[in-house]
Amino acid sequence: MNTVTSVQDGAAGDVPVRACAVLVAPDGRICVIRRHRPRGVQHSLPGGLVGFGEQPTDALRREIREELGLDLAVEDVDLVLRFEQHQETRRPGEGPLFRRRHLVYVAHLPRPPVEDVALVELDAEDATEVVWLLPSDLAGAHLYPDVGERLVDAVTTQVPPAAAAPTLLAAMTDATFRWR
Repeated sequence: MNTVTSVQDGAAGDVPVRACAVLVAPDGRICVIRRHRPRGVQHSLPGGLVGFGEQPTDALRREIREELGLDLAVEDVDLVLRFEQHQETRRPGEGPLFRRRHLVYVAHLPRPPVEDVALVELDAEDATEVVWLLPSDLAGAHLYPDVGERLVDAVTTQVPPAAAAPTLLAAMTDATFRWR
């Protein structure tokens, strides 16, 4: 099986791949990381970059362990690829484009995870909180990647088979996403 650490994009070179998760509790709440930035609050889905030679789902399980202290293998949780989103934005004060390919997986947790998950992101360099919110609580929130409008789709119990192609979301650009 091929690993997906980056995607070749013509003259632009390799684009790093970020695997992230919509972790859904039995009550429908979603785990997000709340970051307090100079320009406001930003919510992020837990996850991170896929390393060289790593499968995206392995990278995601590793990142969830590192960030939240939650071992999805122990929980026997399936990761279903639901969304894909490309990003080409400029970070404030930086010249080159910031490019990513986001693979957004959904994982329905079998039991309330609140007691098993850290209250702050364990490997963060900045002030963060780990919070569980309903999709409606995130309506209009600044979310990275920018999948907020599709969160209701993600928490439905109608999960497509693992072999189904992910939904390609509109790309994140400077016109649609602002760094905080």
